[in-house]
Formats: sequence, C-alpha cells, structure tokens
Amino acid sequence: MECFRDLPKVNLHQHLEGAVRPETFLQLVKEYQVDLPIDTVEESRQYLQVSGTESSLADFLDKIHRIFAVSRFPGVLKRFAYEAVEDAYRQNVQYLEIRFGPWQHLENNQGVHEPIEQVLAGIQAAKHKYPIDARLIVCALRNDSDPTKNMDLVEVAAAYQNQGVVGFDIAGDEARYPASNFKEIFAKAKKHGLGITVHAGEVGPGQSVIDAIVELSADRIGHGIQIAADFKLVAQVKQAGVTLEVCPTSNVHTKAVSSYASHPIRTLFEQGIPISLGDDDPTTSGINISSEYQVLKEKFDFNSQEVCQIVLNGARAAFLPDNEKQQLISRLELDLKKWQARVDF
Repeated sequence: MECFRDLPKVNLHQHLEGAVRPETFLQLVKEYQVDLPIDTVEESRQYLQVSGTESSLADFLDKIHRIFAVSRFPGVLKRFAYEAVEDAYRQNVQYLEIRFGPWQHLENNQGVHEPIEQVLAGIQAAKHKYPIDARLIVCALRNDSDPTKNMDLVEVAAAYQNQGVVGFDIAGDEARYPASNFKEIFAKAKKHGLGITVHAGEVGPGQSVIDAIVELSADRIGHGIQIAADFKLVAQVKQAGVTLEVCPTSNVHTKAVSSYASHPIRTLFEQGIPISLGDDDPTTSGINISSEYQVLKEKFDFNSQEVCQIVLNGARAAFLPDNEKQQLISRLELDLKKWQARVDF
C-alpha cells in the first residue's frame, strides 16, 4: 500500500464523526469520566469500528453516533477536526473536504454556529501547521423533526464561507424524505453560493440521484451507486456532468452492496460517469483513503492511469473558486505524472 500512500490525493467525502481517532476517543472518555465499557485503545477501536455483524446502514450509523458521548464537551470538535486534517496530510491528501452535522453536537444552550466555529478552528490550526488545503461541508438531516432547523443551518453555513465553509449537504432516509421536501432550503444554499452535494442513491433508489440533481441542483452526489441498475439513470447523470463521490468499502459495510464483487464502481467509470474516491467514515470502517485506492487496484483492476484520472476528477469537482481549482489541478497533474512514473501497474 506504500505506493498509494505516496499518491497525491483529493478526498471530497469524509465525515468528521466517522474519522475520530480511537486513542483520542478513549482519552476523552477517561478525561470526562464518561461511563463506557472501554479501557484500552483496542477496546476503543472495537467500540467505534464495524465488526462485520452489522446488517444495515442503521447499524453502521449506530457506530458513528457513539462519538456523541464526548463530542459535545468544550473544544472536542476542534481537536477532532485538527486530527482529521492531520491524518489526511499523512495520507498525502492535497485537498480535503470534510463534512459534519452541527445540530448533532450542541451542548445545552449553544447556537448552531458554535460547533461550526469549533470545526473551522481545528481545520485552520491544521492548515497552519501542514501543507494541506481543507474546507468544510455543513450537513443537514432529512429526518430532522423541525424543518426550520435545516433552513437556519443554511443561513449559518453561508455566513462562514469566508472562513472555510464551501458546501451544503443532506443525509438520511431518502425514501421517507424525498428531495422535493428540501427544494427551498437548497435553493437558498445555491443562492448563497454554496456548493451542493447530496447523499443519494446509497441504499435508497437510483431515482433519488436524479431527484437530487433536478430538485436540489446538486453539483455532486454522495455515493449515487444505485443508478448503475438503470442505464437511463446513468445516461441522465452523465449528461448532467455530476460527479459521484464513491466510497466502496463503506458501501460494503452499510450493505448498500453485498460485496466488492457486486460494487458497480468499475461499470460506472467505464460508462463515463465522473467518479471521485472518498473514505466516508475511515475509523468506522477501519480504513483510510490510501487503502481505498488499494481496493481500486486489487478488487476492481484500476490501472495507474485510471487512478490518476479519479484523483483529477475530484480536483475538478472541488468546491473551490475557479482560480484556486485550476491551481490545484495543475499542481496535481505534475505530481501525478511523477507518481505514475514510479509505479508499475
């Protein structure tokens, strides 16, 4: 996997909540005297990571939600964000967009701006120390019982654009809460200039991807793999030029697909769908972005040229101003040529 650690990368799909270091979680549990059955780093890892017995996305999310036991304490989100960016740097990620759901981390009478400020502070601290660019996507929930909260979240997210917020996302039950419910919210996000990425077509129907593009003006789709079952949906996504943020191992763990063998990433790539690679929830899945590129080679037979194309797809889909995006692309093109000259596959 060493050659993939060296690979210059872009990661557009990582959840902060699923990227918490087990050793940090353990330390915080002890520091704040949280009553949990973990005493060692290994027990912390097992507590946060999938075991293989999970049967659904809900089971997967249950593991992620366990970090809420400590995330509401002062300064914790800043530390989580700092360490996530630091870990990305160590995987040679050149550009990272990390996302999180602020409403899930409120303590007492906090405003929703406070967790956003904490995460941005952690990102900025890591960027100050390491040569990596990282930005923040704010994530709403489809199933939030109070619909005004998502509208409020858009306004708050937009207010922090100059400090590193670049996008707006929504996750949750696609079938029970269709895209049409959120048209007004995403129209406002688009008007404010936020990049739009939408979780769709992960475990829900492929049609929800088209709904996200048409109803919510999605620039990118989180996952989106269920379109592969219908060539008409594939054609629509291809025509729209929307990039899919694909996370293969996570899709196996959430039972979005039954196995790597049934994952459609190779099919979608060959059909001309723009694909970027993400690691989704690296701690939860026990992976990192480098190991996901290893999966591309070992499970899906991607060659080095195709790997470079996927990295550049991510750069082209980044929520950056045009001049910064072009600088990122140009730098990556040079670095990828050097990387490709060193590898042999």
